[in-house]
Amino acid sequence: MQGAGVCDPGQRDYCLFLNGFKYNRNGSCRKHDNAYGIAGGGREADRRRADAAFYRALRKEGDPMALPVWLAVRVAGWFFFNYHGFPWRGQLVRKIFPGY
Repeated sequence: MQGAGVCDPGQRDYCLFLNGFKYNRNGSCRKHDNAYGIAGGGREADRRRADAAFYRALRKEGDPMALPVWLAVRVAGWFFFNYHGFPWRGQLVRKIFPGY
């Protein structure tokens, strides 16, 4: 069964590789992206907290993909977002795809 929250088709899709219209994923993905910060900053502990909050939000919505998504962001999230400034700082996906 689909979660109660449904993404507004007129808003930006924050869910890369997922259907943002199911289980309020777009809202959870947006909060997760914003927790990382647009321009970078923070520490690895901040990233862990943001990822844990993301997992809890997906679970709260009853999303069956919560655990696989959490594992994916823990393993590969650094590729899309880097706090450290080397070899880039901020969201790599926005550097590769400026309109994203």
